[in-house]
Formats: sequence, structure tokens, C-alpha cells
Amino acid sequence: MSSKSIVFMEDIVPPPLPAPTTANRPCTSGDTRSMKIASPGSRRRPTALVALLLAAVVGLTSCSAAAGGDGGEEQTTIRYQSYAGAVDPFLLADALGEFEGLTLERVGDITGGPQALQALVSKQTDIGGSAFYGAIAQLVGTGAPIKAVVPSYGSNEKSNSKIVALKDSGIKTAKDLIGKKVAVNTLGANNEAVLDTWFDQEGLSEEEQDQITLVPLPPLNTPEALGKGQVDAAVLSFISYKATVAQYDVVELTSDVEVVGGPYTGGALTLRNEFIERNPETSQQLVEGVATAIEFIETHSPEELFDVYFPYLEEQGFADYIPAIEANFPGTLGLEPKPAIADEDIQRWVDWLDSRGDIDGGELDVSDVYTNEFNPNA
Repeated sequence: MSSKSIVFMEDIVPPPLPAPTTANRPCTSGDTRSMKIASPGSRRRPTALVALLLAAVVGLTSCSAAAGGDGGEEQTTIRYQSYAGAVDPFLLADALGEFEGLTLERVGDITGGPQALQALVSKQTDIGGSAFYGAIAQLVGTGAPIKAVVPSYGSNEKSNSKIVALKDSGIKTAKDLIGKKVAVNTLGANNEAVLDTWFDQEGLSEEEQDQITLVPLPPLNTPEALGKGQVDAAVLSFISYKATVAQYDVVELTSDVEVVGGPYTGGALTLRNEFIERNPETSQQLVEGVATAIEFIETHSPEELFDVYFPYLEEQGFADYIPAIEANFPGTLGLEPKPAIADEDIQRWVDWLDSRGDIDGGELDVSDVYTNEFNPNA
């Protein structure tokens, strides 16, 4: 697709990232299953979000300021963003006592990986929240000095994303979406990659795909937007799907697991290369802590998890997250208990980016996109 339409619904679009404080203001100078990806030729589709990310890359790479490392002391205050209404392994790691000696400083919530990457490369945060491997690979391919360091989410039989429409809409196939609006949580991420791949698999031409409009919406707003007809279909996470079917009769068109071809790991937390170099011990503590939290999630019942997590959320002022988590958590992040990043996790999305013309897949070494150096599971 050369220029798929994009609509921003102003009344429910997520707010911009919070401005950094003066002290932390970013520098302003200067399983090996193969994905069934079609290759329709070069299809570059720049978006406003990609432009923002690339601008952040330019700002970051022109900076000389560094985080931590001065006088041999490592950085111990870690700025992060949280995910409202979801079990966050980063916060759970803190609840489990894995971040002793570190001070966590929250700088807001995010709705998707591209926003997390934007905050990381512009130095508004020190650790990038859960982001799609394809978005990470695209940024690394454009010169962003960042790396995926620990898996953070995946899709399997219990936890996956579904493409749905209202049952009385008459929409049953990918071709029925031509001329329609489809809600995604954010642009340039997992939802869009799955849609693109599904459209290719279903034989939609570039011209037909260009007639399908993507509408980025916060997940909490998507069920209502679908029910009111503001969008015709939506890509829903497990949590959003459960909330939607409780209110509306929907038909499932496909799922990301069906499109990809089996369970897969979709994304990771990220760190800047200079942060890793200047703060190796802190980096190790962060990655090991998240790995411990993931294993706890995948090996304990939801009730056991809640007994640890909910008191922590209340203490930290996140009590409003609890009802949605309690009602909708599927009991898994879609990951194995001891996940590590593998080449194939990223290569499938590099192939997708290459098929669109977003990057030259032959010039990107997937090993430059991630490191398992600090992951105890590697």
C-alpha cells in the first residue's frame, strides 16, 4: 500500500506525551514458524507518527548529553511510562522487590509501542514500554541507537488480538472492509502489521487496501466507537475484545495468531545503547527484574498475581487500573515463562517492512535490533 488513509478522531485521540521536566529535558540541539507475507513490491507509506519518530532519532543522535556513568556512578532514577488497565511486568517487577535501590519516576501512560519508542529516543524516558518488534526494527534501520532487551508480550491461544465487526454490519471478509474504517490502537505497530499481512493474504490489491481507513483509538474507547458506528471494524486485544463482546454482538473476521501462523512473541522493552553502555548494572537489574516478573505471571494463577500486584498499584496511586485488570486479564502475557528474543521474532517483521518499502531488509542485521546480554533466560 502506498498511502492507506488515516483518520484521527479528535474527541478521543490520546493526549500528547507530557513535557519533560527541566532537569530531564531531552537534548534539542542540532517457535520458528514462517509468516505468510506477500511481497507486492515497494510500498512506502510514511505517516505522521513515523515522521515524529525519525525527528526524535535526529535529535537523539545529535546529542552529546548522556544518562548516568559520570564519575563511575550509574543512573538509579528510571523514568518510565505505564499501561493503564493492564498487567505491566515492569511494575510487577518493582512490586516483587526486583528494583531495590532504584527510584521509578512515572511520566504518564501510553496506548502503544510507537509512543513508547518516541519517548525513549527523545530521552523523555529511560526504558521504552512494550513496543512491537517491527517498529523497533524500523527505527534501528534508520539509525536509532536503541535495542530490544527483553520480550514483553506475545500472542497465543489464550491471549491474542482479533479483527472484529458488528454482527449486523454485513462485514464478513477482508474485501468487505474496502471503503470502511478500521480502529487500531496506534499506527505503525502490531495491529497495522497484522492487517497489512491479512489483506495481502486475502488478495486485496494496493488500490483496494488504500481505500481502507485506519483510525487510531485508545483501546478503552474502541468498543464504544465500534458500537456507535464511528468505525466499521476494529483490531482488539484480548482485554478490549472481552469488553466489546460484553456490550455488542460481533463477528470475528480473523486473529493475529491465524494471520502469523501460530503463537508468536510480538514485542519487547527497549533501552538506548548509551544507557546500556553507561549503566550496565542498572540495565542488568531492569532486564532481570522484568524477566522475573514475566515468569511469575506465567507460572502463577491470576489470584496469586493479584495478591501481589493490586496492593502495589494502590500504594503507587494506580488503584483505577485494578477493575479493568481484574475483569479482563487472560492469565498470561502470551509468553513462555522464560522468554528470550530470537532472530526469527524480528525477521518476520523485517520482511513485512521490506515488502512495504519502509526499509531495505537486506541491509538490516536483525542482531543489531536486540540483545540478550542481560536476559537470564538466554
